[in-house]
Amino acid sequence: MTAAVMDLVALATEPEGLLPARQQMALSLGWHIILACFGVAFPAMIFVMHLRGIRRDDPVALGLAQRWAKTSAVLFAIGAVSGTVLSFEMGLLWPGLMGTFGDVLGLPFAFEGLSFFVEAIFLGIYLYGWGRMPPRRHLLMVV
Repeated sequence: MTAAVMDLVALATEPEGLLPARQQMALSLGWHIILACFGVAFPAMIFVMHLRGIRRDDPVALGLAQRWAKTSAVLFAIGAVSGTVLSFEMGLLWPGLMGTFGDVLGLPFAFEGLSFFVEAIFLGIYLYGWGRMPPRRHLLMVV
């Protein structure tokens, strides 16, 4: 038998809903990982621009940091929604996995939820603090 025939035989023996579940999970994970990359990179870029703006008294760099912070807030909100969808998908699409390994996977999900909560608080303070906080203290909110 050729490899293509073996793949078809393996596909035919899988449960009927497995392929759509895999496709849905792949689509959700694909979008979420893109948003997660922005969630990691944007705060670093915002910090560099904000620091440059403070050190060189550069209003363009500060304006760029402020604009990026607003963009980061939008991407954070979308990422939080897609992450919530992923956590529900784990339980709905893979109940056997979560039943077996739920005790192990639950703790990292809890830490991630706590991290998102803390990040949301500091992002909100950072956005609200423009022009209301001393520049150096405001810079610490993005760290």
